[in-house]
Amino acid sequence: MGSIDQADRESPFTRGRLFTTVREGLQSKLFRNIVTLATGTAGAQAITMAFMPIITRLYGPEAYGVVGTFIGLTMVLIPLAALSYPTAIALPKRDGDARSLGRLSLIIAAGLSSLVALVLLAFGDEIAATLSIELVAPYMLLLPVVMFAGAALEVLQKWLYRTGHFRLTARMAVMHSFLFNGGRALGGLVSASATMLVITTALGQALHTLLLALGMRRTQGAGGGQGDDHAPSATDRELARRYRDFPIFRAPQTLINAASAHMPTLVLAASFGPAAAGFFALCRQAVGMPTTLIGKSVADVYYPRLARAIQVHEPITGLLLKGTGALLLVGLLPFGLVIIAGPALFSWVFGPEWVVAGEFARWLAVAELAVLVSRPSTVAVPALGLQAHSLVFEIISASLRVAALLVGALVLKEALYAVIAYAFANILIYLSLIIWMQIAARRWYARHKGQPYETSDL
Repeated sequence: MGSIDQADRESPFTRGRLFTTVREGLQSKLFRNIVTLATGTAGAQAITMAFMPIITRLYGPEAYGVVGTFIGLTMVLIPLAALSYPTAIALPKRDGDARSLGRLSLIIAAGLSSLVALVLLAFGDEIAATLSIELVAPYMLLLPVVMFAGAALEVLQKWLYRTGHFRLTARMAVMHSFLFNGGRALGGLVSASATMLVITTALGQALHTLLLALGMRRTQGAGGGQGDDHAPSATDRELARRYRDFPIFRAPQTLINAASAHMPTLVLAASFGPAAAGFFALCRQAVGMPTTLIGKSVADVYYPRLARAIQVHEPITGLLLKGTGALLLVGLLPFGLVIIAGPALFSWVFGPEWVVAGEFARWLAVAELAVLVSRPSTVAVPALGLQAHSLVFEIISASLRVAALLVGALVLKEALYAVIAYAFANILIYLSLIIWMQIAARRWYARHKGQPYETSDL
């Protein structure tokens, strides 16, 4: 009996130890940073939600279908703009190298955006006709503008995350949401047309970039960082070569992921018309808010934290498990509500004409829950240097998404069935990703446990 009592006292799961662990977790810098970003994102999403019932009643499903198709194209081009070099900004030990990566990213984005502009000038109408998305043909030349602005925004965000300016990014997110959504609503009062909605939406990336740039300029020390030397240790060419796995593996992976993620809007627009695309675009935006609110904040904080842990050979399996479990508990309430009462909620919030979007949302909510809980695993891929393996995984995932979508659209010939098939494909994909990262993290630590680590860049 005494041995049992002693074992109980020594157990790491005693009440006192559990209380201490929870208290230390809540007081940790990592938790505070997540809360800071999540608070800013929550404010931005709350503003978006407040404006959405106004915007949906002003524009209607057809206009939303046009802008959803346009957004789908921009989301495919933005990851390509800087060849994923901004993602590497968190990795160098020296801040000077991180700055050089940011500059390199902007140079690449300017060149590729200009190339896309020339291609669209020559063949824009033909491309739209080939993709059966003639509804966005008048707006094709806005794509390179959004492409460059999106790359510049990612560079600024990654730098601010690296240097720990989470309050600045949170504050600017709230300001951007108010100005952006207010502009779309005011534009709808002037002219509730697809053209107005597309133009105001296209300016959103540039507006956010401008706000962050102004915030950095006003914040003393925004150029500082955590590295031990502000001067670069290598030329731009050497840095491009050092982090070449990002353009070679990460950029194609991100491109394929974005293309497959936004494929439903394009397929629904081509197969069932702009209204069906509008229903999906709205339900994707609404249902994706918890993922944007919580998942992105967790990912943005976890990525530099994982990078530092890997630099000093710390185990990361526990970090991934804690993040996954916490996100699952947090996501059950909002996504469960949509699953149970999606059509009624959408009809009440956005107007009776949006009830079909609520039917779509029921199924998409299940998939978004899987996306949410996988965010820590997603950022572990580049941190562990698994870009090459991830590219193969992404090709398989994209094939599964496209196959499921085409079965619903072309074989079953029903928009709702296409959405259901797409949702189940995503559930399988993201659960597989979580399992894969757990195995990969354990194998990585088993190889590096007890080994001395270098102070140079990994």
